[in-house]
Amino acid sequence: MTKNTLLNTAIWVTRLLKITLIIATIGITSLFIYAQIDKDTFADQEIVLKVNPGIIGFSTIGSSVWKYDTKDTNYDLIPYTFGKLKTVSLYINYFKVIFIALLIFLILRAFETIMLSVKTLHTFSSRNAKLFRKIGVYIIVITILISYTVFRFESGDQTVLQISLTPIVYTLLAFIMAEIFKEGENLRAENDLTI
Repeated sequence: MTKNTLLNTAIWVTRLLKITLIIATIGITSLFIYAQIDKDTFADQEIVLKVNPGIIGFSTIGSSVWKYDTKDTNYDLIPYTFGKLKTVSLYINYFKVIFIALLIFLILRAFETIMLSVKTLHTFSSRNAKLFRKIGVYIIVITILISYTVFRFESGDQTVLQISLTPIVYTLLAFIMAEIFKEGENLRAENDLTI
């Protein structure tokens, strides 16, 4: 059936995305550990924050020290390099990225579980409704985490504030799907009682 073919494809794509996410997380962690062991390799790499808020959104980047705002020799001309990044800032942003990866993994796992239940014809269940609610909550947490980023350096800091409406739409869709599945479960229970 085309329904099963489509579901099977979606399940395999979800599994592939989970594996890719795990490999990327291992790669980021390896790079993080390597950067801690050999700081001189990346010391001169400049960190430039960029944002892309999407079609509907707002973003701003702020810096406490500008690179070329003065000719005074007391100011560092390149203050935003990896070697000048404060260790606490590096660790906070690393754990933030890892936590976001974990939440994306949980979203993919929940979505895969929902598709497997649809494949086995247990579509309208309270479990699926709860999973869609969890997906909505995970998206809210991810949105909060990615909306504000700070990098602290020895001679300044860079901050990014990013607000996008796209995750809000995804969250609303997840909660609407949760209600649809909840109502489907109620209708199925009523139908079972009438038979």
